[in-house]
Amino acid sequence: MSPVRALALAALLLLAAAPARAADTPAAACPPDPPGLVPDEPLSAVAAALRPGATVEVLAVGSASTVAADGYTTAMLAALQAARPGVTFHLTQRGGRGQDAAATLRLLAAALSARRYALVVWQAGTVDAVRGLQPDDLAATLDAGADLTRRHGADLVLVDPQFSRFLRANVDLEPYETALQMAAAEPQVALFPRYEIMRGWAEDDGLDPERADNAASHRAAVALLRRCVGAALARFVLAGTGE
Repeated sequence: MSPVRALALAALLLLAAAPARAADTPAAACPPDPPGLVPDEPLSAVAAALRPGATVEVLAVGSASTVAADGYTTAMLAALQAARPGVTFHLTQRGGRGQDAAATLRLLAAALSARRYALVVWQAGTVDAVRGLQPDDLAATLDAGADLTRRHGADLVLVDPQFSRFLRANVDLEPYETALQMAAAEPQVALFPRYEIMRGWAEDDGLDPERADNAASHRAAVALLRRCVGAALARFVLAGTGE
C-alpha cells in the first residue's frame, strides 16, 4: 500500500474509532435527509417481519465504523425501535477494523448460517478502495453476498464509504461506487448512499468532524454524525417497507 493510501486508511480508522461519549453529544437536530432517500427495491423481508410483538433480526457487517459499539448501526437500531415500539429489533454486528469486502463476506456467510435475519446491512468498499484492490473483485464479492443473502430470505442494504475530504483528495472512489451501484440493481438489494449524505451535510450544514478545531468539538461532531447517519438509515429501511 502506498504511503498516501496508508494515511487515508489511518484517517478513516481514526474517525471510525474515535470515542464519542454521550456527554459530548450536542442536542442539535440532525440535518435533513436528501430528497428521495428511498430504496429502489422494496424491502419485503423486513416488511413481513414488522408484526406487532415480533422480533426483527438485523445483521450489520463491515469495518470499524459499522461495528463500533456507539456507531451508526447502533444508532439505526435505536431509531428503528423508537419508530416501531411494538416490535423488538435485535442487532448482531460482525466485522472490524481494516476488513475488506472479501473478509466481511466470510463473516456474512457464517452469520447467515447460524441465524435467520430479516435485514442485512453490509458496509463495503472503503478498505478495498484505500488499499487499491481491484474494483472487479469487489463487484464479484458483492454479487456473491447478495446471492447468499437472498437465498437466506433476507433483504440486503449496502452501505458505501464515509465521506472524507482527505479520502476524496487521495483515493479514486468512483469504480468502487460503481461496483456498489451495480450490486444494488439486483433483486432484494438496496444502496444506502452514506457518502453523498455525509458530503451534503459537510458542505451544506457544517456537520464535518474533519473541520473541528479541538478534541471536544471533534468528539461531539463524531457522536452527532453517527446518530444522524443511523437515524437516516433507519428511515431508509422503513421507507423500503412501504410504511
